[in-house]
Amino acid sequence: MGKPIRARGSIPTPFRLPCGDGASSLRVSTEPAPRPVGETARRRGDIWSVVDFSRSEWRVLAPLAVAGFFEVYDVALLTLAAPQIAGGLGVTVAAFGIGVAIIRLATLGSLPLLRLADRWGRRPMLIASLAVFSLVTGLTSLAWGLVSFVVLQAVARVFLATESGLTSLVVAEEMREDRRGTGLCALGIIAGIGYGAVAGLLLLIPLTPLDWRLFYIVALAPLAVAAVLRRRLPETRAFLVARSEHRVQTSFLPRLVPRDRARLRRVVLLVAAFGLVQTSGFFYASELAQDDYGWSGLFTAMILAAAVFGILGFWLGGRIGDLVGRRPMIALAIVMGAAGTVLVFTEVRGLFAPGFFLLTAAGSCFVAASVAYVAELFPTEVRATTTAFVLSCQVVAGSVGLAVLGGLAGVVSPSLLMLILGGCLAPAALALRGLPETAGRDLIRATPVPVPGAGW
Repeated sequence: MGKPIRARGSIPTPFRLPCGDGASSLRVSTEPAPRPVGETARRRGDIWSVVDFSRSEWRVLAPLAVAGFFEVYDVALLTLAAPQIAGGLGVTVAAFGIGVAIIRLATLGSLPLLRLADRWGRRPMLIASLAVFSLVTGLTSLAWGLVSFVVLQAVARVFLATESGLTSLVVAEEMREDRRGTGLCALGIIAGIGYGAVAGLLLLIPLTPLDWRLFYIVALAPLAVAAVLRRRLPETRAFLVARSEHRVQTSFLPRLVPRDRARLRRVVLLVAAFGLVQTSGFFYASELAQDDYGWSGLFTAMILAAAVFGILGFWLGGRIGDLVGRRPMIALAIVMGAAGTVLVFTEVRGLFAPGFFLLTAAGSCFVAASVAYVAELFPTEVRATTTAFVLSCQVVAGSVGLAVLGGLAGVVSPSLLMLILGGCLAPAALALRGLPETAGRDLIRATPVPVPGAGW
């Protein structure tokens, strides 16, 4: 064990360690908890294990997975249920797509909130954002037109993006370094059930007088999850250690060393390219299947079947990423996303399902691998901020894609534009060259303090 560091203030029970010298002060060690001999090697070698977590890890993972379910559920509504919601609001799918682009841009509002998570801690910001997101999403059921729908969902998206970033970050910081990707894999698999929930409600909606509004009434459930987290979720050990070492930055803008700024630019390029193609791909794939092909019930069945490929993607990006590294899995996800996009939008009906399944696997693989990679690439004192910035750039790129395709819908076929975007995606994997591998990196040990005045 390394030299312990005296912490100031109160530390939650899971992090209280005896001093051994009779002193009443508390100490926090920067070393990871000891493991039985051979345990790490056994876990690293078991490629199929995705549920082998300790009781304390499950205590964090389980409620966050439920929160993640509703995050995925809300995002899925704006793509898979776009025709139903657009019809209920009395607008075209193309107009609704522009509204979705505006909603997604509201993700930028999460940047200052996630910056506060680097100053005040992950726990308070996670609980507050989950509660506000649930309330505003429930209010969306009262929207009377496209404008009110967009305004309410834009406000909800600010807190959804905050909750989403912190959920993944807490899991990454609380899992053991050899199980970090696996924890995100499990989180993604459980949360991915949200797509299935939307698919099931697509069949139920026509049978109820509430129509599309039922989608958003269901989203009030996370309020109960926020109450559970308030009682049981501790602050992450990585943040407590950073605070005890006086590494927490109080400035509004984070201070990054030049090396980290260069890495951040490369990662942003990767996620923006992937987000632009994936967001537009799923949105227009849903329209292609339901409106052009007339596959209503068949498309619902296809979404349910795609869950298997979503699980496969999370396993690749998470568990396999723990074993072989993040960079190979990110590159694989980009190539799969490009291939899936091309297959879907050739408008050959027999290629739609294979392409859709490949897109699903690519999306979940990219999420698991990239979230772990960003968490491991940057130090604790700026980790929430850099995570928010990277994810926001991905969402903004997706919004730009939706807005451009929606604006050109009457001039150029969306399928043709998607074919071009899919073909241009694969070369984005070259941005990984020169970036370090991070799998297994310790997130608790102190890292070099950025030079004074070094900002974004």
